[in-house]
Amino acid sequence: MNSDRSMEPSQGLNSGDSVQLRIIGRDPSHRLQQPLHEGQVLRLGRIDHAGQLVIPWDLAISREHADLCWKNGRLRVTCLPSARHPIIYQHETTREVFVSLDESFMLGSTRFQVVSVRSQAVSILDTEEYQTSDIQPPGQGKHTYTPNDLQQVAFHNAEQQLEFLSQLPGRISASQSDIELGQTVCSLLLDAIPHAAAVAVAHYDLATLPGVQDSQTEFPQPVTMRVQTRNNFRSTFRPSRSIITKSLREQKSVLYVWAREALVWAREALTAEFTISEGLDWALCTPIRGESCEGWCMYVSGKGSRKGGLYVSEKELLADVRFTELVAQFIGSMRHVQSLQEQKTKLNSFFSPKVIDSLKTGMGADVLAPAERNITVLFCDVRGFSRKAERLQDNLFSLLDSVRAALSVMVDGILDRDGAIADFQGDAAMGFWGWPVALEYGPIPACRAAIAIQHEFRKQSTEPGSLLEGFSVGIGIAHGRAIAGQIGTRQQSKIGVFGPVVNQCARLESMTKQFGVSICIDSATAEFVDRYFSTTDGRLRPLAKVRPQGMENPIDVYNLLPPESDFPEVSEEMIIAQESVFKDVVNGHWTAAIATLEKLPDADGPKQCLLRQMAKSDYSPPVDWDGTFALEGK
Repeated sequence: MNSDRSMEPSQGLNSGDSVQLRIIGRDPSHRLQQPLHEGQVLRLGRIDHAGQLVIPWDLAISREHADLCWKNGRLRVTCLPSARHPIIYQHETTREVFVSLDESFMLGSTRFQVVSVRSQAVSILDTEEYQTSDIQPPGQGKHTYTPNDLQQVAFHNAEQQLEFLSQLPGRISASQSDIELGQTVCSLLLDAIPHAAAVAVAHYDLATLPGVQDSQTEFPQPVTMRVQTRNNFRSTFRPSRSIITKSLREQKSVLYVWAREALVWAREALTAEFTISEGLDWALCTPIRGESCEGWCMYVSGKGSRKGGLYVSEKELLADVRFTELVAQFIGSMRHVQSLQEQKTKLNSFFSPKVIDSLKTGMGADVLAPAERNITVLFCDVRGFSRKAERLQDNLFSLLDSVRAALSVMVDGILDRDGAIADFQGDAAMGFWGWPVALEYGPIPACRAAIAIQHEFRKQSTEPGSLLEGFSVGIGIAHGRAIAGQIGTRQQSKIGVFGPVVNQCARLESMTKQFGVSICIDSATAEFVDRYFSTTDGRLRPLAKVRPQGMENPIDVYNLLPPESDFPEVSEEMIIAQESVFKDVVNGHWTAAIATLEKLPDADGPKQCLLRQMAKSDYSPPVDWDGTFALEGK
């Protein structure tokens, strides 16, 4: 529904006035104010997303509910397709509406009202003229405090405020987002400081914040801000930018007290009209310190003068500063602990306990930052899935259990050798080594993991009733330079690895099908195996020099095998014969290579693969032969 009146441009908005959207829920604590700027589109919803106007208390509002745009004196409100409930405007429901000044609409049980805010109705502390002037009104005082400065200050209402402090850990833990945390702390401060009229909890990007004396830099918008006022507070509450800047830049609590006479004097001196919002006469701002709270602060303001005299004593205000400092210390400590717990939980999903222990001394914000390193990548895929899926098409949960069991074997093999889990792709897993902890022996742990995974699949695949019955595995390993770390967006990220080595590893895993083997590795990995492996650890078998489809540079491919005692299907004599074949094929001596291959068992996968490749050119090397087979398919 779009009434004719709602389409008309709003009247009564004077030059210099600003427009805000007042948001009022059922609970007294459910109060928000959102500035509206010409042409700006705001996404409104219930979940905290970047740039979204969040209404967390109303379950009738969808995660992403509507787009708002103030333009030409009216607010256009458009429900998104995902919105479950319509707009209520003038007692009728609609999916789109134009709202003028002083009109309101409803979403769920929350009322949204468009109001005009006169530019003069601000605190004298928020006027640029006063912030940058040398004029110092009589009776004004600005003081800064460190936590140590307040040690001897007694609480004004110790029993009640300590009771609030005891509730704080539980209330912080229950907060699911920064928005909820800000709302919780605002509510607590208003309850605990009776003469406070308005409070705010804000988060600023310190890099964009101006210096204490820098009046020329535009003050940034907060990353997050939550404001709450008393029910009888009728004016617009705007925290002082100068106080916030000073508090965050100096990392000290700031207490600012000014008297009513000072406003009259300043008004005349500056030849401008300034009013103070609803008689607010003092304000304090306390930074929330700590790595997990950088740029966070709490701002409290209240009434204090009666006929020019201060009836909230300095002693009471200092007690409020100390209480706010304690709240800040609680929040800083708890967010730090939560950050470490979240980080450890995240690390447990990707890293082995040994790697996590080695990181404990560096659990800072950048511990998971991407870095370029020598990285070994392992890609592992299940063989036989399609046959099993066809057999279990009427029992998908059993198929899912089989896939889970297969992935568990892969993950255990990687984590038990101190690797990191980078990704899951259906019935495949990717792990890597070399970040965040560099490894002395390069790809060796990945090779041990591959042999262990192959062994477990071979053992369980032949056990009747095993979830891995009928499964085998294909594994590729590549080693080289790559970027590894936490990658993604603000809303969603994961541990990952990026670089050509990842693509090469995936190609090697795919080659296990063509060569009929379980593990294919590149030459860089093979060099480490040749240097550090004994025959009781594993064995190397050269396969061929190939150029995978889509790649320009050829690679030498090797088969990594378990010890002969665990894998007697491939004997030492077969490996020696394969080494001879590899050299003869590369050098163009195909007749000798074929003669050697004929001595190997017909069931040998590498033998059949090489014969197929040579058959493409009638078992004679091409004129332009460079020792490399060009593979078809990925």
